[in-house]
Amino acid sequence: MVLILGGTTEALKMADELLENGEEFVITVATEYGYQISMQKFGKKVIKIKFTEESLRRFIQEMRIKKILDCTHPYAEQITSVAEKIAKAESVEYLRHNRKIDLSAEYERRVSVESLDEAATKILELGLMRPLFTTGSKYLKFMSKLKQREVFVRVLPSEDSIRACLRAGIKPQNIIAMHGPFSVQMNLAIIHQYSIDSLVSKSSGREGGFLEKLEAARQSGIWIIVVEHKKKGVTE
Repeated sequence: MVLILGGTTEALKMADELLENGEEFVITVATEYGYQISMQKFGKKVIKIKFTEESLRRFIQEMRIKKILDCTHPYAEQITSVAEKIAKAESVEYLRHNRKIDLSAEYERRVSVESLDEAATKILELGLMRPLFTTGSKYLKFMSKLKQREVFVRVLPSEDSIRACLRAGIKPQNIIAMHGPFSVQMNLAIIHQYSIDSLVSKSSGREGGFLEKLEAARQSGIWIIVVEHKKKGVTE
C-alpha cells in the first residue's frame, strides 16, 4: 500500500500513474477543499487528516503502508519533516516529489523577498496601491501594514479561505475566490479588471503557475514580488 501525501496537482498526477499500474494507494489531504477535489476522481481512496507524528505512525501501521510519496506543497515543510522522521523510524520507503522552481527568469520589475511581511514592506517602499496577493489565506497578518492600500487576494473558493480573508479585514469585493490552474490570459484579465499594480507570489514553480504569473506581470508592466522558497522555510 502506497501513501500519497496530497493536496497538490502533483499528488493527483501520481495517483493517476499508480491507478494505471494497478497499485494500491491512499491519498491523504489536510483541507476540506483538497478533499473535495481529490474525491471527485479517487473516491474512497481519499482521506482527510492532519497528521501528527503519532497519528502518522499509527496510520502507517494500520494501513500497512510500505511507501510514502510526499507530494505536498514545497512550503508545507512541517508535514514533510514529520513524514521523513516517521518513515525512517518505521522502515518505510520515503520519496519526496520536488517541484521544479524556476528562479532564473529575468524581469526588471521582479523583486525577491523572504517573507510576506517583507513583501508588504516592499509594497509600501515602492508606493504601490493595488496589490494582488496570490499566496493563499493561511497567513494574512501582512494586512496590518497595508490598511491604506486597496489589497486584493486570490484564494481557493472554500468557506475557510473566504472567512479568513474577511477576518483579516479584506473587503468582500476584493476577494477573488477561484481554483486554478491560471493561464497567462486569465492572470492578465484579473490584473486589468481590478487595475492591479503589483502581484505577490510564492516561487511555486511551474506546477504552481508561477511562470504564468510572471509572464502576465511582464506583459502588463506591473511589479511582481516573489517570496522565495528558502531551504529552512519562509519566515512569515
